[in-house]
Amino acid sequence: MKSREYEVFTIVPVKELPNGAKFAPIGLIKMFNSGGAVKDFSSGFNGTPNVSMKVRGCGLFGAYSSARPKLITVDSEEVEFSYEEESGLVTIDLSVPKKELHQWNISIDL
Repeated sequence: MKSREYEVFTIVPVKELPNGAKFAPIGLIKMFNSGGAVKDFSSGFNGTPNVSMKVRGCGLFGAYSSARPKLITVDSEEVEFSYEEESGLVTIDLSVPKKELHQWNISIDL
């Protein structure tokens, strides 16, 4: 196959959290000249249901969430995000990291 003659689909299991919210990381949906991947994903309950991920790459990161996130942090800093009520798509921008092979620590409170 030649470049751009195919489509790549990612299948991700949806995780149900203690409050009934459903969440699934999609990964980078728009990249800036680099590959990207969700390297680690976990969920928990620390006063509020949350998910944590380690993500490599830069660009527009997407996830599915049945509930609008209350707070999203990247490397412990609060970031702006967008949320589409009808589809459940959550997106955040991951900038170009200062170090090569950097893994972003993303935490989402639901």
